[in-house]
Amino acid sequence: MKRLLVTAVIALVVLLAACGESRSDKEVVVDAFDGLMNAESYQSSSSLDFELNGDMNDPMFNQLTSVINDLELQVDQTYDSNQQLQEAVLDVSGSMPPFTLDFKLPFLQDLENQTMYMKTDSLTESLGMMFPVPEEAKGKLIKMDLQEMQNVEGQDMPEIDEEELQQRAQTIMNDFLEQKDGSEFTQEDGRYTVSFTQEDFRYLMEAFMEEFDEMFNEEDMATMDQDFDTMMEEMSEVLTVEQFDMSMVIEDDQIQEDQFEADLLFEDPESDDSMQFYMSMESTYSNMNGDVEFSIDPENEEIITFEELNQMMNDAMMQDMGM
Repeated sequence: MKRLLVTAVIALVVLLAACGESRSDKEVVVDAFDGLMNAESYQSSSSLDFELNGDMNDPMFNQLTSVINDLELQVDQTYDSNQQLQEAVLDVSGSMPPFTLDFKLPFLQDLENQTMYMKTDSLTESLGMMFPVPEEAKGKLIKMDLQEMQNVEGQDMPEIDEEELQQRAQTIMNDFLEQKDGSEFTQEDGRYTVSFTQEDFRYLMEAFMEEFDEMFNEEDMATMDQDFDTMMEEMSEVLTVEQFDMSMVIEDDQIQEDQFEADLLFEDPESDDSMQFYMSMESTYSNMNGDVEFSIDPENEEIITFEELNQMMNDAMMQDMGM
C-alpha cells in the first residue's frame, strides 16, 4: 500500500511538472523564431506573390499594375553560419512590354569577407540580351566587393558585419514579439498566427532607425527624426491596414513553413484615387542545423573581378565597332 501511495505521488508530481511546462501560443512562436534566427545552417525556398489594383488618375498605373501582377519571384537559399556562407538562387519571371523576363541567377555571399560571387555563365543564360558576356569571360566566377559597392557618391559607408547585423535585427524582432500581447498570437490546426497593427509598423520603423543610426550621417538622421512623425501622420491619413500578419507551422520547436501577408489600402482623401496592394511571401525550411552544400565553389573556380569583366565587355564592344 505504501509503495502504491509513493508511486501515485511521484506520478502526480510528474504530471504537475508537465502541466507547468505547457507554453502559450506566444511562447511557442517566440522560441521557434529564436531557433530559426540562431540556426547554424538551413535550406529554404520562398515564393512571393503580388497583386495591385486600384482607380488612379494616372495613365501609367494600368501598365504598372500589369507588370506587378504578372511578376513571379522565387528565392532558394542555403545558409551555413560556421562557414559564413549564404547562397541564393533568384528565379524571376514576368513581363515588361515589349520585353519578357525569365531568368535564374545563383550567387554566393561570403559573409565574413563581405564578398559576393556569381557565375558569368548564369548571366549569359539569363540576361544575355541585356548583359552580353565576352567569350574570354565565360566559365569564370565574378567576385564583387560588397563594401565597395555600398559606397555612395564617393562617401565611405561604415563597415557592416553581416553576422552582427543579423544579430541586432534578431534582437529587435525578439523584443518586438516579446512586447506584443499574448492575445495577438493564435493557433489553429498546428498553424500559429501573429497579427500586426499600424502601431507595430511604427514601432519597428523607430526601432530599426535607432539601432542602425550609424549607417546614416548626422544630417540624414536629423532630417529623419524631424520628418518621421510627420511621415507617419500623413501615412495614417491615407493608409488602411486590412491585413498584416505572419503565420507559421511549428514542429518540435522548429519552423517548418511560414507565410507573411499584407493587404494595404491607400485612399487619397483629397481625390477619388485609391489603390489596393497585396503581398504574400511563403517559405519552407529544411535541413535545419544539418550539413548543407553549395553549388558555387570559389576555391575551385577561375575568378575575375567585376572591374575586369567590365573592361572585357568594353574591349569586346570596341572591337565589334572596329575601333
